Amino acid sequence: MARKGRMGLWWALSPAVFTLAAAWLFLASSLADHRGTLEQGWAEADSTALLLARQANRLLRIAELGATSVTPLAEGRDLAALRGPAGGMLAELAARAPELRAIWITDAQGRLVATSAPGGHAIGLSLAGQPYFAPLRDGAESHLSGLMQGAPVEGWHVAWGQPLRGPDGGFRGAVLAAVAAEDMIRLDGLPPPAPSALFQIDRADGTMMMRWPLSAIGATHPGGAPLPGPAGRREVVDQTGAPRLLAWRAAPDMPLVASVALDRAAVLAPFHQRLWRNGLFFLGAVSIALLCALVARHALRRERTARQAAEARGAALADALEEREGLLASVQEGEARLRLAEQAGRIGLWDWDLREGRLALIGDVFGEWGLRTRRRITARAALRGVLAEDRLGLAAALTAAVRGEVPLEAEFRLAPARPPARAPARATPKPERWIAVRAEVRRGVDGQPRRMLGIALDVTDRRQKAEALAEANATLERRVAERTGALADANARLREGEARFRGIFDATFQFIGLLSPDGTLLEANDAMLRLADVRADQVIGRPYWDAPWWPEEAGIRAAVRDAVTQAAAGHFVRRELAMRRPDGAALAIDFSVKPVRDEDGIVSLLVPEARDVSPLKAAQAQLLEAQKMEVLGRLTGGVAHDFNNLLMTVLGNLALARKRMGEAASPQLLRHLDAAALGAERGAQLTQRLLAFARRQDLKPQAVDLGQLLAGLGDLLGRSAGPQVRIEVAAPPGLPPALVDPHALELALMNLVVNARDAMPEGGRIAVRLDARTVPGGGEAPAALAPGAYLRIAVRDTGHGMDAATLARAVEPFFSTKGPGQGTGLGLSMVHGLALQSGGALQIDSVTRQGTTATLWLPVSTEAPRAADAGAEVEAPRGSGLVLLVDDEPMVLESSAALLSDLGYEVRTADSADAALALLAEGIAPRVMVTDHAMPGMTGAALAARLARERPGLPVILATGHAGPWAEGEGPPRLAKPYTQVQLGRALAAILARADGA
Repeated sequence: MARKGRMGLWWALSPAVFTLAAAWLFLASSLADHRGTLEQGWAEADSTALLLARQANRLLRIAELGATSVTPLAEGRDLAALRGPAGGMLAELAARAPELRAIWITDAQGRLVATSAPGGHAIGLSLAGQPYFAPLRDGAESHLSGLMQGAPVEGWHVAWGQPLRGPDGGFRGAVLAAVAAEDMIRLDGLPPPAPSALFQIDRADGTMMMRWPLSAIGATHPGGAPLPGPAGRREVVDQTGAPRLLAWRAAPDMPLVASVALDRAAVLAPFHQRLWRNGLFFLGAVSIALLCALVARHALRRERTARQAAEARGAALADALEEREGLLASVQEGEARLRLAEQAGRIGLWDWDLREGRLALIGDVFGEWGLRTRRRITARAALRGVLAEDRLGLAAALTAAVRGEVPLEAEFRLAPARPPARAPARATPKPERWIAVRAEVRRGVDGQPRRMLGIALDVTDRRQKAEALAEANATLERRVAERTGALADANARLREGEARFRGIFDATFQFIGLLSPDGTLLEANDAMLRLADVRADQVIGRPYWDAPWWPEEAGIRAAVRDAVTQAAAGHFVRRELAMRRPDGAALAIDFSVKPVRDEDGIVSLLVPEARDVSPLKAAQAQLLEAQKMEVLGRLTGGVAHDFNNLLMTVLGNLALARKRMGEAASPQLLRHLDAAALGAERGAQLTQRLLAFARRQDLKPQAVDLGQLLAGLGDLLGRSAGPQVRIEVAAPPGLPPALVDPHALELALMNLVVNARDAMPEGGRIAVRLDARTVPGGGEAPAALAPGAYLRIAVRDTGHGMDAATLARAVEPFFSTKGPGQGTGLGLSMVHGLALQSGGALQIDSVTRQGTTATLWLPVSTEAPRAADAGAEVEAPRGSGLVLLVDDEPMVLESSAALLSDLGYEVRTADSADAALALLAEGIAPRVMVTDHAMPGMTGAALAARLARERPGLPVILATGHAGPWAEGEGPPRLAKPYTQVQLGRALAAILARADGA
């Protein structure tokens, strides 16, 4: 009866015990699920913040490179001249970098002078009030703007800015490159975040640069203070009071921090759904348990009644009990066998990375195989543990499984282990061991096989004892389920790593791929696919040298194939090759192939990498042209200076000879002397033109009679055009003079005629027309001209003309349509610069196969043209007093002293600045000093500056064949070499008159 009471109590308490145990299990699993869901949310926030930081870093690096590439082009120019050609250059640069929304340039007052945006309607817009302008103007070397919207860029954007500085370091303007805000959050490699997620990019000082979505309220983190450290996570409360999961990462190169805030409620929403579902299951299970308890209590009562009836049948019950004891012994024996099967199962797990060719092994079964577990080995090393007779069959099964023909199910024998060196000669061989493997292939989003996951099982006992294997099946299935769960977690971590690799692989702007050792393309990043405008499935699996981004030239493809072959042999290869875009345009690239070896030292992968160096090549070509022109300018300036000194001697002595011969000379001799003087004067004009061509002379605008200038240039223009070209010059009389440097204008007209001649290789006609125009006076004048009166010189040819693209770049420095060695690309740019510096404009109109008209607009001068000297008929003004003459050239010193003596002056000479200072120290008191500029030691300008301090009352005339200007500033009055006696006398009379008047 006591036993019956205990049984009744057990049946009464069992529902409560079951309910408590089930409640404990439900609570524990729910808490674990809650922690796991939150950790998954934190992981998503961390990975999204990392990709957002890398995306922002990449885009702003591109913006920095775009602004940096524009800065050298703008620093050496007049910003007002950038309005025309710079727009095309900026648009072309922005088109090469699709990540850039726009590039623009402002002047020192914040006015927009150039932009890559089409139309140019915002040119002249004041951007001084923009928040990015003041830091650059106040001395910052660069600046990252906050989130902006509006001109000169449409839509929301951020910008990288750099200052433009002049030679003296002063602020001249700013260059800015904009990146669209929506491009910042285009994160490859992750599923789209929840709609409630907030993205934000801050500068290092905590200033917010970008927030997405733009309509969101508040920020990812309150307070506006900088986030601590380069990375981190914490839980915050937004302005609505809702908790959020905040993760942040600092960019690798840029001073900015990317942060992501996920709604905690949205992250836990799946957990709440599972909690509700599992709660319903828990209540159902408890209800079923209670029902079972009631049924059990009812059965207990019936059993009590049956037991009372069974006491009368004791003999039969004894037999039943004996039979039950035998059955219990049989069950215990089966349980013992089951435990032995669990210990002898020896199951191993293996993971084969098909791209790397390496396996990860887990399990003791691989120890019998002769392999090390818990590390990655090659497939070749694994196959060495298989019996030689079974290797081919196993390899065929693996190949069929990878191809997707059949799942992998194979059994094979292990190769016998090598006996130790000291083993006896007649050692008993070990029995064969059988291993069964099963696996499935995991494929990527492109359908290509990526991994093979499987198990390895020692099935020796199953082959020997099939019954023992059947008893162990239950244990095997349970263990496989446990290992499969762990494998699923490992796969999730593997997919996360693959997503991060893909994000890094596709984020670079260089052209990168992955090849097998035979040259088959396995992977290609987004930059390479965009270059050829193809999809990945169109090129992967093909030979790398047959890819569409290589030109059709057999030499280039053979060079690529040779580079791949050398890399497969283990060599690093680097060459300069060419790639092509879909439009056929060629790119100069720095190409390299690097081999990747496995643990056995065998080349398993090749990594080809290409970098676009086309802009670098173009910049190097421009630098070479600039260096050539600089050398030519220095050589020309030096030759012209020495030539001026020689001409000075010739002109001085000719003038003295003609004057001293007087009336005694025959007319024929006088004509010879005048012809020699005229030739020397033309030589002087030639040196001035050489200096102007070398750009070593300042422009000296003056009133010029253009009709007279064109008449004097007629013969020279005809010789320059050649015998096959006919030149017509039309210059109506009565036109006002133009304000321009005559020597620079002559050189400009020569350039225009030579360009017209080159456009007519088979001959033609060049018409030079001169007329007057008033602005505004119609739609034919250039828009940049100020209102006023102008003279036009139009040079029209009947050549092949220019298309729209060539015409747009015609005045760019170093741009030329001529072949190598036939032109520098500076002719039209020099004419354009002359027109702008003279207050006019250069207008070019061209039609293909109909000819080109280059029109030079020059302002009208308010002064009359200067009358030319009448040569020997002009009388030089005479004077008196002591003149100190300083020159390092003996012949110039002698001829100039003779000219001064002939004018009535007393002359003391010195061959250097030190000699002149010594004469002054001795006590001579000259009325005026005439000194050369370019002398060894102290220059004439330095001597004049010193005398201005020590003898402020001594007038100084600087006679020089140097083109100027020089570092000493404006200095004293200058007398250009070679000079005549008339010019020398006038210069002395003028400076002495000023000195006497003072």
